[in-house]
This record gives sequence, C-alpha cells and structure tokens, in this order.
Amino acid sequence: MNVDPRSGWALRFAALVLAATTPGSPILADSVIMKNGMTFRTVGPPDKDGTLVFLWDGLKKTVIRDSKIERVVPDNTLRTGEKFQLVQPLIVHAGIMPKEVISVEAGPWNEKGRRQFRYAGSKSNRPIAMEQAINEIGPYLVRYRGVDGFWHGELAVSQVPRPVMMSLLHRVEQKNQDERERVVRYLMGAGWYPEAREELDRLIKEFPASDLSERAASARTFIVQAEATQRRAEVDVRRRAQQPEAASALLKTFTDKEIGTEIQVEVRDVIRRDDDQRAADAEVDNDLRKLELKLSPKVHGEWKARIAEVHKALDEAPDAVRGRLAAWRKARSGAAISDDAQLALAMSGYVVGHEAAVSELDAADALWKARDLIATYLGDGEDASREEILAQLNDVAWPGGETGVPGYHQLELASLIVPLLPPTLPKGEAEGDKGRIHNVVEAADSEPTEYYVKLPPEYHPLRSYPALVVLHSGRGPQSALEQWEAEAARRGYILIAPAYNVAGQSPEYRYSASEHAAVELALRDARKRYAVDSDRIFLAGQLQGGNMAWDFGLGHPDLFAGLVVVSGFPAKYVPRYLSQHERLPLICVLGDLAPASNEVVFANYVKPMILKTWDVTYMEFHHRGLEEFPEEIPTFFDWMDRRRRDPVPKAFDAVSARTCDDRRYGMVIRGFAEGRTTAPEAAEVLGQNLRPATLKMKTSSISNLVDLQLDGITQVDIWLSPKLVDFKRKLEIRINRGRKSFYKGQPTLELKPMLEDLRVRGDRQQIYWFKIAAG
Repeated sequence: MNVDPRSGWALRFAALVLAATTPGSPILADSVIMKNGMTFRTVGPPDKDGTLVFLWDGLKKTVIRDSKIERVVPDNTLRTGEKFQLVQPLIVHAGIMPKEVISVEAGPWNEKGRRQFRYAGSKSNRPIAMEQAINEIGPYLVRYRGVDGFWHGELAVSQVPRPVMMSLLHRVEQKNQDERERVVRYLMGAGWYPEAREELDRLIKEFPASDLSERAASARTFIVQAEATQRRAEVDVRRRAQQPEAASALLKTFTDKEIGTEIQVEVRDVIRRDDDQRAADAEVDNDLRKLELKLSPKVHGEWKARIAEVHKALDEAPDAVRGRLAAWRKARSGAAISDDAQLALAMSGYVVGHEAAVSELDAADALWKARDLIATYLGDGEDASREEILAQLNDVAWPGGETGVPGYHQLELASLIVPLLPPTLPKGEAEGDKGRIHNVVEAADSEPTEYYVKLPPEYHPLRSYPALVVLHSGRGPQSALEQWEAEAARRGYILIAPAYNVAGQSPEYRYSASEHAAVELALRDARKRYAVDSDRIFLAGQLQGGNMAWDFGLGHPDLFAGLVVVSGFPAKYVPRYLSQHERLPLICVLGDLAPASNEVVFANYVKPMILKTWDVTYMEFHHRGLEEFPEEIPTFFDWMDRRRRDPVPKAFDAVSARTCDDRRYGMVIRGFAEGRTTAPEAAEVLGQNLRPATLKMKTSSISNLVDLQLDGITQVDIWLSPKLVDFKRKLEIRINRGRKSFYKGQPTLELKPMLEDLRVRGDRQQIYWFKIAAG
C-alpha cells in the first residue's frame, strides 16, 4: 500500500489506529493542482473573484489565475491533526496590531516556546521590543502571542526547531495516557516519524497494563510505512538532482520487514533497473577497451589520450555521456563494421552528440581538433592568441558536405560541440563552509566583482545543472548562501551569491549600473566555470535583495527562467518594465503588514499581470511584515523546478530607460535618443518621469524576415540565431517599416562572432551565428 504520509487519508488512519475517532467532519478544504504539476493545499474551499482564485492555507493567501488550475481535489489535510493549547502567562492581554511593519528582528525560540522580538513601524523611529510565546501547536503551524506587548501571529512548524517543539509537547501530563497518545498522533500527522516511533515505544513501556499494545502495533505499521514512503519520495528528489550515490544509499535503507509489499517491490525494481544500467554502462566501457586493443599501434597512439577521457567520463558520470555513444552502440549491434569506423562513431559522438557522429576516423579527428581549439579559444584572454586559434579552426577539415552557404556547416558543428564541452575556466578553490570565491575583473582598470558559489553534492562538470542567483538582503552574500544552500543542495542547484554592494556604502540598493554589472559579471563568470544550464537560471532576492531582484530581472529578462521576489517593492524602473513579465515568470511574496502590500503592490501591479494570464503568482502572509520568509524556500524550488527559459523567442517587446539595460534576446542597444534614459538618482520612486525606449521584434519563417520597431533607440546590434532564421536562405531585416529593407541578402557566416559572444557571455544555450549593426 503506497501511502502519502501527509495526505488526509494518512492522518485519519493515524487517528484510527491510536484512539477511538469522533464522527468525521465534512470536507472543507482542497488540494489545488496546477497544470504545471505544482500543488497548493487550503484550509477551506478556494475563493474566487472573477478569474482570480484566492487560496488560504492558514499562514498565507496565494493568488493565481483560474486558467492555470488543472483540477481541485477535496482534501482535508490542513484541517486535521492534533492541536495543543499551551498556557503562557501574558502581561499585555489586549491591543491593536500595527498597520505597517518595515523591519523585523526575531530571536530563536527557547525550550519554553518563547523568543525575543523587535519590529519597527513606518511611522515610528523607535523599534518596539517584546517577548513572544507559542500558545497553540498544530501539525502545520503554531500560533503565538506577545507576552509584554500585543501581537497575534502564526508560523510554519518548520520555523520552530524540532527540539523546542518536542520540549513543548512533553509538557502534557505524562501520566495521562490519552494526552500521551495525542502527542504520538501529532508527531505522525506532522510527518516526524522517528520521533513518533520513539514516543510510541515510551508510551507502551510506561502503560503496560492498558490495551495500548494491540493498537500500537497498527500505529507502528503505519509509521514504518509512512516513513518508507517519505524516503521513497526523497529518492526521486535525489535522482532528479543528479545525485545517484545519494539515491542509491537511500534505496538500501528499506530493510524493515514491516514496510508494505508494494513499496518493497517498487524499491527492488528500482534497484534492479539501476543495477542493469550500471552493468550496461560497464559493458560500454569494456567494449571500448576491447575496441582499443584491436587498434593498430599508430591509431591507438593518436587516440590514446582521447579514449582515456571518454573512459574517465564513463566511470565518473555515465548518465551524462552514455547518450553520446548511441550511434556507435547501434552500429556495433548491426551489420559488420570496421574497428576504425566503430572508433570514429564513438569518439565523434562524444564531442558532437550521437546524431552528428561520423564513421570516418579522419573526420572524427577533425571534430576533436575543432573541439579542443574551441575550448582553448573560449578560455583564452589574449587577442593575438585567439586570432591564431581562429586561423587554425578555419584550416580544420570539417567533416560533412557544404550546404552551398560558406561557413554554415562549420557553425552547425561548432554549435553541437559547444553545449557538450566541460566548463572552459577552472573552478575556484573551496574555502571551508564559505563556498568557492571568485573575483571577476572585466577590464584592467575596473573594480573586481566578488561572488560566492555553492555546488550541489555529486557535482560533475559533464552534467548540466540549474542555477539560482541569490541577492542578499543587505547582510552580505554569505547570509544568502546560509538561507538557501540546504534546499539548493537537496534539489541539485548551483548557488551563486554576488557581492553587489559598493564597498564602503550602505547596504541599501541604489538601482545603479555598477550593481547590475556586479551581478551580470558574476553570472557570466560562473557560466564559464561551472556546468550551468543557462535555460534554468533563476534570480531570487529578499528585502533589499528583493528590490534588486525585481529591478535586475526585468532589466535583463533574457538571462532568467523566473524571478522570486521576497519583500521587494516595484520601485523606480520596475513599474515601467512590468511588461517584461509576459515572458519572465514571477513569484512575489509579501506580508500583509508590509507598507502598501495589498493596496499598491498587489492591486496596482501584480493583480493586472495575473489577470492577463501571465505566469505570475502572489503570496501574502497574515500578520507578517517585511521579512525574509525562509520557510517558503522549498516552495520556491518547487516553483522553479517547473520552469525553463525560452532562449530564442520568435517575437518579443522590450523597454529600457537605463543604459545598462541594453540587451534583449540578442538585440543589444548601443545608443539611446536624448531623454529616453534616466539616471537612478533622478528617477522618481514609481518611475513616473521615465520615458523608456521600446524595441519590438517579430519574425516570419515564411519570408525569413526579422522585423524591428524601435522608438528612442539610435543604434542597435542585431544578433541572430539559427533557431530564429534560416541561414541557408536569403535574410531580410526591416526597421521601423521602412520602404527599403535595412538588410537583404545572404549573410556571411564566420566562426569569430559566435565564439566571441560565447567567450564573453558564456551562455551555451543561447548561441548566435550572425551579427549586424544598425544606426
């Protein structure tokens, strides 16, 4: 029996096996399942306002568009489970909650369920301090009150340390069997199965004369089963995170004989499939070794080092490279094929992928030479050296026939080689728990940009990983790493934390070009040093970092697959850039005590975007102010896991009112008309005085046309991708619907523009073949 340990069924079962149940309550809550697979749970039926849907889970309301919902399933999970009322003597019994809270400082909860708390309101220069105490415990949230100051609040159970929670639960009357059973049921409902098992064992030992033993046996069975289901789900998380060793270790823990047959069979099937895959990978490696032994001394000498690289890859990360060898495996199992042809298929497939693999050894050799030259070019900082490499690349006898367009086949093969290359710059040295630290210098006279990187467990440069750029809240990049690193490691994300503040200045975000440069340079450098999937890069920020995340993300929307803005406000450029969210997903999180959260941020900015069916989600926490909301980080990763960037859209609209916001999907603005850009210090708070320049691009595959509409832009570089236009045909570019085409003809295709762009930006999923300047 496969049990979801957090399902309503599981909680009802937990109650049945330990105590007589009260008559069942009607289903008053739901699970709202989105079309992208994400699930929101509610404590009551979703509320609707036209096409808007409001979901309340006891802590926050989430606002989504009805068209994003796949189905709504009756589910009472959040309304069930044991609750405990705690006696916490209060000094202040009544009062009024503040209307606005602009900062919060909360200390740790102690074993008595109390903490020190301080907040600042928008109309007072003096922070207000108080002690707070937990007065109700539920399986999903705790409620607390102010002791010597008035406050009502709720927190997720995950935000109270588990030892503190256990200390509070142990305050029940220890000689009262019913209360002790309620504690066990609470732990089962909360999903704390090791603690539930330990508490159940203590209960049986301390009440031997009761009828508990028989009921406890069923409870133990449930605990074992639910814990196994929890571990089984974690196996899938680790596999998706490309952590095969962690997944394998978890699979070996299903040894308890009380685990249900269905899970045991499922686990054995997974282990068997994994063993079969390991055996298949070992067979590929052995077959390559056998093939190596058959080669002539001359051929073996020429290919020895390259073959060793493939063996190393098969040993360390077979999941990342086995697909590249598919053409060789297929040919080997078919008709007779020579040893040299087999080697050519295997080795060429390794560098360009199985679909472009070749069976001629000279052609495979040319591809390896091209691959090594490209890698050297992308990692070389000397202009003269790169020119020499380009000359050597042009001398390579690239395999395959020409298309009639000079340079086309070179670029086609180079575009296959680039995504399969390992990172072209060396990764930094780890400094203890700090992560890897890099200093990036764009030019000899520029100030270095520092950033920190945390790599996920089992990281390998031949795999491809999602990445999260986290912008700190004003306390430095280390603070951002500490909050996000645990879940990033579990999900298999590379974590990048830039130090974006200017040295010697306050931590307040200034909307400046230097801050933007710090983040952009850090991201570019990280893409060159680590195996980052550029189509799965996300940007997140809290408080000051949330302000910057919203501003930087909309200023550079083609860099990211989505934005997570926590307690950030849409100031200065953001209100005028909101149209960029048509292509850039957003999750916006605020407390309802944050200034202007509902009446301005939601009503004026976020709500209209949700109504347009854009991929925008709003979360508003009850009785919370401007805070970092670390308890929602797992939810943010669930949201990110389901999104990817479109690197080359066929059409888009862009706006820019700042010189550093100059790139949109290959359109690079080199000149603005007078009055169309505004310095940050001159921009009004909500951007009322901005006159952004606009750029609209659309394409036609039928006529191979790129149509640009520019307003307030005097110069632009146009970079075009083979995913956007057909370079085997004549190309037409029109600007502002002029009578004459700006460009019409057969583009001249060369390696240098593509390689230079890759060397600078490091984006292997957004490759451009052709550049032309306008203006």
